Amino acid sequence: MDLFDIFQQYQIQKNNSESLERTRQVQRQATDNQVDIVELQSKIDHLSLVCMALSELIAEVGFDREMLLAKMKEIDLRDGKADGKFAPQNRCTSCDRVVSARHYTCLYCGTKLNKNSPF
Repeated sequence: MDLFDIFQQYQIQKNNSESLERTRQVQRQATDNQVDIVELQSKIDHLSLVCMALSELIAEVGFDREMLLAKMKEIDLRDGKADGKFAPQNRCTSCDRVVSARHYTCLYCGTKLNKNSPF
């Protein structure tokens, strides 16, 4: 066996080892993704239950479906787009930049944002 063959064997073993490690990483990520999916489905199920309860309660107190749909449309348009979802934005009290409501601190200056809404 000459030096080239030894080097080639080394490269093959190194590539096999790296390939196995990448496979393990992908498998771990797939498992993590499955856990995230189960958690998200649980949250969706809970929110569906909350929405159904709220819908029935507002019907019991005299609001009809059309009123609910009108309110949903009004809220949908608050972010400027009629897209079936609401993405509220906050302004940072320190730098006055627009920051997504999903963030707890300003991405620009680091100021802690007020999170008054439970939603």
